[in-house]
Amino acid sequence: MKPSARIAEDTAEAFAADFLERVIDSHVFIGAYIEQVLAKRANLIFQYVEDDTYYGVAIKHMSGEAFIALNSYQPLRMRYFTAAHELWHLSEASKWQIDGFDHERAADRFAAAIMLPKSMTKEIWEKLKDNHDTKTAIIYLADMAQVPYVAVVRRLRELHYRFSDLSELESDWREERKHLGIAPSPLDQAQRFESFSAYEQVVVKAVEEERLTRLSAANKLSVYRPDLARALQEDEISRLQEDATDD
Repeated sequence: MKPSARIAEDTAEAFAADFLERVIDSHVFIGAYIEQVLAKRANLIFQYVEDDTYYGVAIKHMSGEAFIALNSYQPLRMRYFTAAHELWHLSEASKWQIDGFDHERAADRFAAAIMLPKSMTKEIWEKLKDNHDTKTAIIYLADMAQVPYVAVVRRLRELHYRFSDLSELESDWREERKHLGIAPSPLDQAQRFESFSAYEQVVVKAVEEERLTRLSAANKLSVYRPDLARALQEDEISRLQEDATDD
């Protein structure tokens, strides 16, 4: 490994340990809660983009506000890992302008260290491998931590466990799961939805303050909150009908 890559990974590991100490007990897996943690630090946007290569993105507005988009087209375990990855881009370290520092590599290591804390992962792994073959143990650990299978493989290697002939493709691991007769996991499925809470709140407030009509608001919310958009449309239609009756 190049010295610059080692610096990026060591830095990310240290930042992750500090983060876990402040946010949650490192003796538990953070799992799906990572999205709640992320939502407290940025405006969280859930998109549905049918693109296997798009996972998410972090954007800083000129106002200083942070926005994180996650692709709900991706399986849940991948979405949670992406949320942890994007947390790096909100950290103080993400602002470093150091020659050769690979922030994407650091973000991946940061995500792995948050979702699979060193001591907890080693403790659970030792117990699993005593009772199961390697591939089965990896699948069980991935389910427990709610992370991609390949994230477990890479994390275990980072923790100095040695393996050979293990795939780093999620699709291979899903097939391996079937081959081993392990029940399907909902973590391998996408939870399709779109949401942008901060935007929804701004639109609703504009309607309440009569700066925006209900029909205009319904149009703006049709993607992120179709249920609310329909309610606004129905409310406006009712108001129009009442006005027509009064006339």
